[in-house]
Amino acid sequence: MKPVTTVKGGDRASSKLRQIRERLAKKRVLVGVPEGAGSYEDGTKLAVIAAVNEFGSADGNIPERSFLRVPLRAAGKELSAVFKNSVPEAASGAITIDNLYDRVGLKAVGIVQEAISAGIDPPNAESTIKAKGSSTPLVDDGTLRQSITYVIDEKEAGSES
Repeated sequence: MKPVTTVKGGDRASSKLRQIRERLAKKRVLVGVPEGAGSYEDGTKLAVIAAVNEFGSADGNIPERSFLRVPLRAAGKELSAVFKNSVPEAASGAITIDNLYDRVGLKAVGIVQEAISAGIDPPNAESTIKAKGSSTPLVDDGTLRQSITYVIDEKEAGSES
């Protein structure tokens, strides 16, 4: 298999790789439902609905249905592979660092949307199934699923993740 990029030049190569590593370390991809994603017809913000479902309600009436953390952790190796496979292209200048993070973000959004479509445990209560006409948790009219997005974020100094 032919390498994607070849770097020659001793100190120059080391310097170039250090610059790329520093630029990569300054950014991260955040996946979820942003605060400004909009609201349902009744005025409830999509981000609030997403948070309540991700972590469960404080009163325990809505169980935790992790549609972000669980699927993204399960796909960690797959997401790492997208990142690692894109680094040589970024190093050669074929793509930008933001292009690399766009690839990771798009893949992560797809993983989350697929997980929602497949169904997140626990199942809906019978009363919920009757009210919305569907037994698939987190799926009513597709609004929440379609609001999943990503942003490329500049890490704050001293931030670990």
